[in-house]
Amino acid sequence: MLQLGDFIWPNDPEKLTVSYCRKVDIDTTSDGLWSVTNIARLGRTFEGEGVFYGADAYATFSRLALYLYSGAAKSFVHPKWNAATVLLTELEVTEECQNDFLRYRFKLIETPS
Repeated sequence: MLQLGDFIWPNDPEKLTVSYCRKVDIDTTSDGLWSVTNIARLGRTFEGEGVFYGADAYATFSRLALYLYSGAAKSFVHPKWNAATVLLTELEVTEECQNDFLRYRFKLIETPS
């Protein structure tokens, strides 16, 4: 199960994408070639989507939304990936026609340790 701070997902997201990125500066040179300057490794991005369902679906989503409102960095734990300190930067919810069924998407950005 995934965990963000004290929030534990009641069911794992259907999708989770982990992105790694390195910032570089690319310049052209006078001889028609280019140079690449290694600036820094950036934090991972975790993007997921899934559903909350059942009588607690709205309360569960609301608890997760509190992490976006707070703006505080929290620990993110996944059983297969290294733990990370992250900020919840995006959160979206879509109500479906079924009762107590919410489709959600989120984005977490890793912060420096």
